[in-house]
Amino acid sequence: MRRRESNLDLFREAEEVNELSDGYAFRFSDTREQLTAILALISIERECAPLLTFELQFAPQRGPLWLRIRGPEGVKAYIKNGLSSPRRLT
Repeated sequence: MRRRESNLDLFREAEEVNELSDGYAFRFSDTREQLTAILALISIERECAPLLTFELQFAPQRGPLWLRIRGPEGVKAYIKNGLSSPRRLT
């Protein structure tokens, strides 16, 4: 339960969410706190959900951080129900 609450806290901070063919992309502001939380999420979820692919993009000139979470069929439902707030995802 604590892991889910921590994930929800992070994903509530997403400034934009884009649906991908095989997952979702989340835009966050470039702050040390956001980066630390994103890296913690990736570290934990790599153990719990080994089929997920995590991509972290740093935009130039301290632009936004983009976290893309991708995976096999069914990953979108997992992300909606297990990682992030369903209200943010379509």
